[in-house]
Amino acid sequence: MLAPHIKKKVDELWNRFWAAGLTNPLVAVEQITYLLFLKRLEDINLKRQKRGFPSIYVGFESCKWSYIRQEKTNPSHLIDVVFPWLRDIDKHFSTASADGTELASLSNRMADAYFQLDPNKGKVLSDAIDAIDELFARAGEGNAAQDIMGDTFEYLLSEVATAGKNGQFRTPRHLIRFMVELLDPEPGQRVIDPAAGTGGFLFSTQQHLMRKYSAQENVVLEWDGTPHRTDGTAAKPKQYIAIHNGANFVGLDNDRTMARIGWMNLVLHDVTDPHLLQGDSLSKREGKGQLKQLLESETYDFVLANPPFTGTVDSGDLEPDSLLFPRVGGGGKKKDESITNKSELLFLWLMLDLLRLGGRCAVIIPEGVLFGNTDAHARLRRELLTEHVVEGVISLPGGVFQPYTGVKTSVLIFRKETRRDERPASTSRAAPRTEHVWFYEVEEDGYTKDAKRNPRAGQQNDLWDALEKFKAWLGQGRTGAERHEKVLLQPRFRVERWRQALLRDTANQLTPAGEAFAALPDAGIWDGQVWGIHELFPELPADPKAAEAQVRNAASQQLYDLAVKYFAAPTQPIWEQWRTVGTGGRPMNAEHALVDWQKAIRVPQQDFTRATKEVHRFFDAEDGPALPLWKDMVKDAIKAGLSFHETAVKQAPIVQFSQQAPVADLKAAIEAIAREVAKLDGFDVTLRSLAVDQVKELKAAKHWVVPVRAWARNDDWVGEDGTLIGSHDADGLVRHAYVQTMLAEGLYDDKGTLKDGLLDPDCIEAREWNLSAGQYKPFDFTQLKSDKSVAELIGALKDTEQDIVKGLDKLLAIVEGRQ
Repeated sequence: MLAPHIKKKVDELWNRFWAAGLTNPLVAVEQITYLLFLKRLEDINLKRQKRGFPSIYVGFESCKWSYIRQEKTNPSHLIDVVFPWLRDIDKHFSTASADGTELASLSNRMADAYFQLDPNKGKVLSDAIDAIDELFARAGEGNAAQDIMGDTFEYLLSEVATAGKNGQFRTPRHLIRFMVELLDPEPGQRVIDPAAGTGGFLFSTQQHLMRKYSAQENVVLEWDGTPHRTDGTAAKPKQYIAIHNGANFVGLDNDRTMARIGWMNLVLHDVTDPHLLQGDSLSKREGKGQLKQLLESETYDFVLANPPFTGTVDSGDLEPDSLLFPRVGGGGKKKDESITNKSELLFLWLMLDLLRLGGRCAVIIPEGVLFGNTDAHARLRRELLTEHVVEGVISLPGGVFQPYTGVKTSVLIFRKETRRDERPASTSRAAPRTEHVWFYEVEEDGYTKDAKRNPRAGQQNDLWDALEKFKAWLGQGRTGAERHEKVLLQPRFRVERWRQALLRDTANQLTPAGEAFAALPDAGIWDGQVWGIHELFPELPADPKAAEAQVRNAASQQLYDLAVKYFAAPTQPIWEQWRTVGTGGRPMNAEHALVDWQKAIRVPQQDFTRATKEVHRFFDAEDGPALPLWKDMVKDAIKAGLSFHETAVKQAPIVQFSQQAPVADLKAAIEAIAREVAKLDGFDVTLRSLAVDQVKELKAAKHWVVPVRAWARNDDWVGEDGTLIGSHDADGLVRHAYVQTMLAEGLYDDKGTLKDGLLDPDCIEAREWNLSAGQYKPFDFTQLKSDKSVAELIGALKDTEQDIVKGLDKLLAIVEGRQ
């Protein structure tokens, strides 16, 4: 979780590169990423050296980040020295010495790395290097720096609000996390994204595993599901290694820049040797050994992807394996050509091919894939439903990919059930392997549906409900699906205030703000980490408003008491003087007394105000909430304290003035109060509970289950022996003998058309394998707003239908000349 002031610095860094002429968002991100990687590289090298391997900087010491800092105003040093070395970095270590580090998968990917900043923009480079150092240096080189670096990179990517080539764009991370949780992988299981982009599905899978194998009492989730405090302590050694093993996280992207950014993203998220490479997943593999190896059939447990929409592929470039992409078939000239060149369909066949038997896929697809009427569309859906198991279709709101595209999409989840070399020759099976499909309609995903996609933290989010109901469907079938049909399941939300506990600066000196943490036991364990203020200071409540009220009440009273006590010393003599005048029978002159007092109080008031300003160093200067609160309390305390003494002087001797001991050390007294107020600094975060157990009534169900093949009722059917009458028994279940008879006679004619009257028109097979959720959404009569009953409405519809038929008969008679 990045603090707002860190996001502000990243924004400033982005803007500086933009102003310097790097107006292509991906190029700007790549250039900033190079700097992040160069900083990370020095840490990687230190780890290698601890294992006994030589430094990668031998003869190139000036390429270290520590040296680059010294040349921060000189872009030419990066352009002429560092980047030529970076392009040849593979030559500076052996395969053996790279094993087990991020360098193992470097694989010549830096061969075309160039620093594109104008050599005359030294100030921009200097600002960038200072910003990166400021962002990470104080957090050290451990997990805190790793987390901040990864989060910073993700925040950078979130700023890329333009679609790339062939419909590529960044998938919202909350959707990615949702899809990963739908599949729920285990350590060691291999995951591939054949259109990986910046690697979001891959690192989110690792995040999910770390969350799953962490002490659950320590795990904290943001409102959108972003996990924190994922230490992996519940994982066994082999599991922990598997969670970080890049061989389990495989990705390909056709765009070399995108692939490099994605690879560095995984490196910055602590994935060792990530297998994210540049390559076209759909293209011919001959002569591309690494591509062929990564795309080997039936070698992955999971596929997670959001492949490019509405793209087309040159048929001549497609991998020719006929078991991968189906052919047109028949006897025409194009019989050996791929059945389609639409990328969204080809990617789905590729995903099926990549999965092991029993492997599962969650993929975002454009809505057209679910109902398209081309042969390729229908054939793909038929294969998914008959040869494999479609577990669910989750319809997403139309605006989830704003501002990139407004294409309506769904998440398709399926499980591979048939090996590629065991596909039946027939285009239809005796019975589809998928018996029922679970549908869910997401209306709210936690963000506004306009182009801005602003977060709606703590408000309705159907993704949590969908996830819980999908788990129930998988575990208990239709029984599970029927549970909670008319309720919305949500987590509990709460607001906490977090802050990064930066106790010491780069020189290991206690920071002024860090003085507020000085009383923490074993303060070193807190340094650089992000904590809730209630965790740092147990006397504070977790709710920020309650914490503010508690501190404000106590500190305001202390400041007021201090002001009254401090201003008593200069006020006492004035009060004594005019008290005597008042008791001696002479008239009291309040105006003269006030003038005398104002003169006496002027310097002490200035000293008090100065002392309250000197403690501003304890507060977070970057948008921290405590400093404005402190200023208001000081203003109120001075005003109230002076008012008390003014009244005493003006009304002496009526108002008594008790003798008070002078304030011994104003600075120390104010610092003590200020440290307490400074504890309130931080940024408010909306969190959700781990459990999704809050129930809200729904007017209409958001999910439904639809049979793939359902037999129409035929009461006239008689079995061969004459004893069975009717296709269905008394319980409404289709008779096995009827099914066998119908299958023997054939469901389809010679042209592959479904015969009339055999299947229920509302089942999926009868609708040409249509998988669009809206096709099957149950009609809820309770939602009808009418003063008529349902029976009356149906009767009115029938009357309208008869009128339409009569009108058509009359029109036909006119056309035929009969009238």
